[in-house]
Amino acid sequence: TPYVFQILAQLLEYRPGNTGLGEAYTMLFPPLLMPQLWETRGNVPALTRLVQAYLQKGTSDIIAKDQLTPVLGIFQKLISSKATETSAFELLSAITKYTPTHALEPMIGTIYSILLMRLQKGKTPRYVRLVTCYFAQCVGQFGYQKWNDILDAIQPNLGKMILMQVWIPRVSPADLCPPVRTEAKIQVVGLSKIVCESPSLLSSPDAQQIWANALASLVTVLSSQATYFGSPGEELDQSVEIGYDPTFSRLHFATRPPLDPFSDNKDPIASFANGFNQIRLSNTALIQPLILQSDPKMIATLQNIMTKAGVQM
Repeated sequence: TPYVFQILAQLLEYRPGNTGLGEAYTMLFPPLLMPQLWETRGNVPALTRLVQAYLQKGTSDIIAKDQLTPVLGIFQKLISSKATETSAFELLSAITKYTPTHALEPMIGTIYSILLMRLQKGKTPRYVRLVTCYFAQCVGQFGYQKWNDILDAIQPNLGKMILMQVWIPRVSPADLCPPVRTEAKIQVVGLSKIVCESPSLLSSPDAQQIWANALASLVTVLSSQATYFGSPGEELDQSVEIGYDPTFSRLHFATRPPLDPFSDNKDPIASFANGFNQIRLSNTALIQPLILQSDPKMIATLQNIMTKAGVQM
């Protein structure tokens, strides 16, 4: 039942990180991947959390037993329905955070293709929010160039197209649901990588325009009154988007904050400010004109962000 899955997840989350899964949890894992178990919508949030815990504590065991592919199969099943797409991205975020690059790399192109096919079928505000947050995680973890190269292998110039037509509009002032807390942090880390560590975006006038738009969007997120990183405990009461289902109830004392893929980055604003200062100083001839061509309000806001972070422009 969902109650049992939540308790099992919490116990596994408390397990010391260097002890592996243990015999009982190892034997329990294959039955958890049976598609029938995921048919009941009320099971999905609790099962998702439990599999996230498995990935956190025992990814090496999962890869050694060739169980990562069935986990990705569960993700593909969840992403096919609007009712379970939120859980799909929660699972995918854990897969991406905890799976070593060598094991994830052969699969990431297929993952991106699945996400883009779903985007083509239904570009809803919630899906755009979820997919751009995941792309921000990927860029934050692996860098803009690798993310862009994988997308360009699917279709030429697809990376820049996604950035300009989907991602940047998601974090623009026109978006009515600005990112907050963990999502805001992930967006800041991903966009900071694009702005501060992507020299290829300074190589041509078209690319420079994309860079300038990414900077403006990043400043928008950092300066928005709705943006609030908060503390992990403040997100415990997030609602689960499963609609009405009498078979699922969240255990109050088994709640936990959403997964933060950048938990080691305690101050993303300072990280951006320092990174931006470095690229600005090393590419002054290119960047200074781009900044001066920007909206004066954006320039003033950027200067304020830098000053508060203790970095002088």
